[in-house]
Amino acid sequence: MEKKIVAIRYYNVWFYLHVNSEQDMVKISYLTDRIDAGEQVIMKDIYQWCQGHGIKYNSKFVYRKDFPLKANIWNFYSYIRGRVKNGI
Repeated sequence: MEKKIVAIRYYNVWFYLHVNSEQDMVKISYLTDRIDAGEQVIMKDIYQWCQGHGIKYNSKFVYRKDFPLKANIWNFYSYIRGRVKNGI
């Protein structure tokens, strides 16, 4: 299987999940289906889900011009706090 990356956006944060096998794709499809169905998922849930299912990922904060400055600052703070707390 060719290696692929699936991107998931949580407000200002992009998660890039690395698909290394068909089994990884099935797991990631399950997660994205849950999100698409409207299940409330927070950044911590995505971190923990990836770790629990052995899915490698990268995350990146992106400033969003469509959000107020305070929201961008708060989201950046939450992102950094999550990275420190989760050892990323």
